[in-house]
Amino acid sequence: MYWHLFNPKRVYDVFSFLLSVYLLLKKKERLFFLKPLSPIAFSQTIVRLGASFIKLAQVLATRADFFSAQYLDALKSLHDQLPPMLPSELKSVLSRAFPTMPFEAFNENPIASASIGQVHEARLGEQKVAIKLRRLDIEKRVRADIRIISFFNRLFRPLFSHYTKNSIEAVIIEFSKMILQEVNMTTELHNLQKFSTTYARSGIRFPTPLEAYCSEDALVMSFEAGFRFDDKELFAKREN
Repeated sequence: MYWHLFNPKRVYDVFSFLLSVYLLLKKKERLFFLKPLSPIAFSQTIVRLGASFIKLAQVLATRADFFSAQYLDALKSLHDQLPPMLPSELKSVLSRAFPTMPFEAFNENPIASASIGQVHEARLGEQKVAIKLRRLDIEKRVRADIRIISFFNRLFRPLFSHYTKNSIEAVIIEFSKMILQEVNMTTELHNLQKFSTTYARSGIRFPTPLEAYCSEDALVMSFEAGFRFDDKELFAKREN
């Protein structure tokens, strides 16, 4: 058990975040002496809580019926970009994913680092590949977060109407299912294979997975250069 995930400061942050969600949903200014976090404090708390809550915020950001414009802007401004794993953590993940290192070259500096994993460049024979590695112990952290969220949801549930309870319950259930799938690289492998087959004649280029090297901890695929779909400036240049 990772008891540090349940330390009082972190549990209080979760409480503050979820209380704010419930008060904002009910359009209430306070519950007794407790007020919702401001939009800035709301987003800062989410970032401090890490992977699970960044993902939950991304789900909440799609619900314009839940939040005012200021809070929606704060949620939408959150980027799923976190510092990379420590060298010792990276070494541990690599040794578990690849007991025998199959790569001729491996760049230990990630080209992208998000809440669930990070991506590295490597060379397999003559082929340049991208390797998405799952963060060390991320599944345990996510399961701990789901338990905390579920606990506070049960605590707050009596305060709300049947419709509101069902709406929140649906979001939490969907979020829990989604994030537990995301922390398994095998799920992402299957999705990549499915998309590649479904859109085979669309003209869209997908990375080619190298299934023999994939596992729950790692997704290995051909390296494809690209850019974020929300990078409007670069997108406009490519269109012209």
